[in-house]
Amino acid sequence: MSAGSPMSPLERASTAVEIEYGSDDEFGSEKPQGARSGLMDGLTSAVGQQVAANMFEAGKQSAESVYSSYARIDLLRPYFDVEPADIRYRLLKSLWPQFSSVPQIIPADLYGPIMLAFTLSAILLLGMKAHGHVAAREGTLIGTAFAVAFGFWATLSTILYTLGFIFNTNVTAFELVALTGYSMFSYCIVLLISHLHLAEYDFYMAWLVIGSLAALRLGFALRSRTPDGKQGIMVGVIAATVHWTYLLYLKLSYVTLYNAIV
Repeated sequence: MSAGSPMSPLERASTAVEIEYGSDDEFGSEKPQGARSGLMDGLTSAVGQQVAANMFEAGKQSAESVYSSYARIDLLRPYFDVEPADIRYRLLKSLWPQFSSVPQIIPADLYGPIMLAFTLSAILLLGMKAHGHVAAREGTLIGTAFAVAFGFWATLSTILYTLGFIFNTNVTAFELVALTGYSMFSYCIVLLISHLHLAEYDFYMAWLVIGSLAALRLGFALRSRTPDGKQGIMVGVIAATVHWTYLLYLKLSYVTLYNAIV
């Protein structure tokens, strides 16, 4: 190439590289390797920072989730903060039907209903142990007892809440769950009678008296919360009928009199 001829773009790039890193004879490959090492160090540092940021974000989200769960538990605290005197009063009131044209007050607590569900489970377990063929047919006795007691409570609450939504019954979900939960007090009393050494008609007398009182209490409470009179009667009749007949089903399906098997 002549001295005055212009350099091509490729030659200018080659010259720039030689100026930047020096010739191969003078520096060898040490400089390019150092540059690559610096690049790798930078990438490693960036990846480490990103991993640390992700871990911090995950920890922050986990802490927020735990805090939110405790906040939700605090929302349920008022439904379990009840006095024993209030529990006794509500148990007795569940057997005292009140026909009223004004909406009745329904205390919304969950402590009493949950204890009644556990008590009903224990009574059913006692009844199922009286005849061993239930265990072979339906699996574990404890699981069956819990499923029947809590399943009835949840199913009846769902059915009545659906009816209330259809017929515009002014009742909240917690009020309805508490109302159906306290209605299981009659189940505990009547089914306990079936374990005594009494004649079988004693159970049916208790079913007709105590079971009817609890069913009427449930029906009247829902009727008073329904603005339309005819719709309120329909809701009350359905609620009372389901509650009353299911008690007979529990007796015939899961409980046997001791004097019938001795």
